Amino acid sequence: MKDEITPMALKWGICSTGKICSDFCSALKTLPSENHQIVAVVSRSQDTAEKFATTFDIPKTYSSYEKFAADPEIEIVYIGSAHTEHVRLSIQMLNAGKHVLCEKPLADTLEDVKLIHKIAEEKHLFFMEAVWSRCFPLYHRIKEEITSKSIGDAQMVSARFFLNFNYCERIKTQIRGGFLLDAGIYTVQLACLVYGEDPVSIKAVGEVAESGHDIDGCVILSYSKGQKACLMYSSKVNSATNCASINGTNGSIEIKDYFWCPEEVKLKTGKETNAIPVGPVPFNYPNSGGLSYEAEEVRKCIKSGKTEYAHYTHKDSEMVHKIMEEVGRQIGRELPYKK
Repeated sequence: MKDEITPMALKWGICSTGKICSDFCSALKTLPSENHQIVAVVSRSQDTAEKFATTFDIPKTYSSYEKFAADPEIEIVYIGSAHTEHVRLSIQMLNAGKHVLCEKPLADTLEDVKLIHKIAEEKHLFFMEAVWSRCFPLYHRIKEEITSKSIGDAQMVSARFFLNFNYCERIKTQIRGGFLLDAGIYTVQLACLVYGEDPVSIKAVGEVAESGHDIDGCVILSYSKGQKACLMYSSKVNSATNCASINGTNGSIEIKDYFWCPEEVKLKTGKETNAIPVGPVPFNYPNSGGLSYEAEEVRKCIKSGKTEYAHYTHKDSEMVHKIMEEVGRQIGRELPYKK
C-alpha cells in the first residue's frame, strides 16, 4: 500500500534510480511521513522507474524529464543522476519552478556552479549542493567547538579518503569522472568548514589517467594567518580508517572513520556519538541513513522560506569548487575528459 500523501509534508521528486537515490529514499523513509513524502520518480526507462517506485511505494513514475518537471505536486527535486547530468537537470528543474537538492559534485567548473546559483537566486528557489556532511549533528558540534575556540585557534587540518576504486566502471569510463570530484571534495569541504575563507596558496600533486580523469592527489592549502590543511585522496589504495583531525593551539578534534559521515568524534571535552538511522531498504554506501539529516535540514529551510542552507551556502559551495578547479589545473586533469 502506498503512503497516504500528507498536505503539509515536503513533496519530493526523485531524479534517477541509481544507488545513491535508493539510499536517499530509504533514508527518507526513516523520517515522519507527515514531514516528508516521495510523490514521483523519473528514469529514462519506464520499467526501471516502476521497479524503483514499487520498492519505495512512490505513487507516480515518469520516463520523461519534461513531464516530471511539469508535475505540480513536486515541490523539491533530489537529483542523484550521474554527475555529468547535474548541471543540465538542475537548470531544467529550477526553470520548472522546483526547489533542488543536487548530489555532489554539482559541476566540473566553478563557472557552472555560479550559473546554477544565479538561476536559483533569480527565481527565489531553494538550491543546495548535497554535501551531506554539513548536515550531520556531529559536524554542527565540530563547528561549534571551532567557533568557541575550545581548541584554541585551529592551525592544522588533515583528512584522507582512500578507496581502491580503480575498477569501478564509473571512474574508468564515465566522461568527466574523477576521484577529486567523487571523494576529494569531502576533504576540501572539511578545510573550508574549519577556516571559512579562501586559501591564499594551493599546492597540489596527483596522478592523471590517460583518459584525463584524476586518480589521486595530495593537496596543501595555506591560509591568511598561517593555518594549513593537508588533504589526500586516492582511488589506488585502501585505508583501515578514513579519518580526519583538526589541531588547534589548545587541543584537537578527531573525526573517526568515516569522517564525511561520522558516527563518532572526539572533542576536547570527550567522545560524542550519534546513531545513524537504518532505513527499510539496505543501504549501498556507509552510513547512508545520515542522508535523513540532510533531508530534514532541507525541509526546515523550505518551510521557513529560506533559499540556502546556512551550514553550506552557495558561497561555501563555490569556495569548495574554486579550490578543486585549481587542484585539477595543477595536477593536469583535462576538461572535458577524453572518451
